[in-house]
Amino acid sequence: MKVSNRVKRNISLTLTIVGLLCTAARANEVAQDMTSVKAWLELVGIVVMTFLCYDNFRLYRRRVRKGILFGSITEVLDQAESPEAAGRE
Repeated sequence: MKVSNRVKRNISLTLTIVGLLCTAARANEVAQDMTSVKAWLELVGIVVMTFLCYDNFRLYRRRVRKGILFGSITEVLDQAESPEAAGRE
């Protein structure tokens, strides 16, 4: 079963929004206790994860805008060049 790029984009957007909310909560913890190493590490970790989710969102958003609903552009090109796609054997 293939999952479309549109679904992956929506999931990545949801995770990005959740990550932003978690980032705000961790930033609040850091603001309350600036000397807490644990709070700083949690903040850095959630910022990295949120960035990765946003990066995936941008990737899938570009693919959907280009009309690539499944896979990547290389998969689309490979399918177009295959003999089965052209009806040749």
